[in-house]
Amino acid sequence: MPGPRIIYLTPYAQVLSGGTKMVYRHVEALNAMGFDAVVRRPAEVDPPGWFRHEARSEDMASPLRPDDILVLPEDAPEALIRCAPLPNPKVIFCQSLVAMPAFWSSAVPREVQARYRTFLTGSEGMAAFVARHFDYDLISVVPVFADERLFRPGPKARLIACSPRKRPYEQRAIRYMFERLHPDAAGWRWEILETETEARTAEVMGRASVFLSLARMESTCLTNLEAMASECLMTGFTGVGPREYASPVNGIWVDEDDCEAAAHALSRACALADAGGGAAALMRHAARTTAARWTYAGFRERLASFWRDRMGVTA
Repeated sequence: MPGPRIIYLTPYAQVLSGGTKMVYRHVEALNAMGFDAVVRRPAEVDPPGWFRHEARSEDMASPLRPDDILVLPEDAPEALIRCAPLPNPKVIFCQSLVAMPAFWSSAVPREVQARYRTFLTGSEGMAAFVARHFDYDLISVVPVFADERLFRPGPKARLIACSPRKRPYEQRAIRYMFERLHPDAAGWRWEILETETEARTAEVMGRASVFLSLARMESTCLTNLEAMASECLMTGFTGVGPREYASPVNGIWVDEDDCEAAAHALSRACALADAGGGAAALMRHAARTTAARWTYAGFRERLASFWRDRMGVTA
């Protein structure tokens, strides 16, 4: 008899987000290590095309076996309600600090919540958050990774990169103030990355001297780690989860929502990039060293350990 399959459900398969990417990276890595894993997506939705992957996928109409292990996103209440009565073992894959309490408080009944007691998170901070606010039997961490196979530094240009998907209003305000604060703002080009492919994002980050972080209520912020791996000078907001790894050594960080402070910090980062020398080199090195704690090899090891040692699934 074949062993249980690992099925990651992704109702939002086309959404350009780190969460979508990590679902496919989990399944891709599990497939490569010999596990029987698949991404399960809506029948009318193709697999995402904005990043390359080799994850197996199937549509929601494919039949389930009773021993299939279902990995559900925390922010899909319809799927949580629909799958709760099924006999299958279930894991909640938590990738957002606010989605689970927001959705579970209003859209997931208590009797449904009680059926979900196993949680998988992408960081220690997220695991601690789940432990503080939800009932559980098991919480495990499989860290995200800044893919060093793609994200690496290249020759730097006078380029500011950012991804304002969660803070478009703030990005416009910061840019306006920066253009009045910085003596040579016109000499700096901007690249907005929120709709770019992963390959294009890696190429831009490799050339960008400065990355403006517009993180907001993130559990980890994969985008920031990718920019750090690319040796961008980091500045802007940390969000929540990135406070685990942000420091005065690896970036010029400002208080949450303080756009004026962010504009001043961006001007300082650009001046630091233009000056070059030891200070800029130290900050770039510190950023890349930070990102190196979130490696692909470490991710694979923890992923295999979770499914093998915590869930009893063999490859």
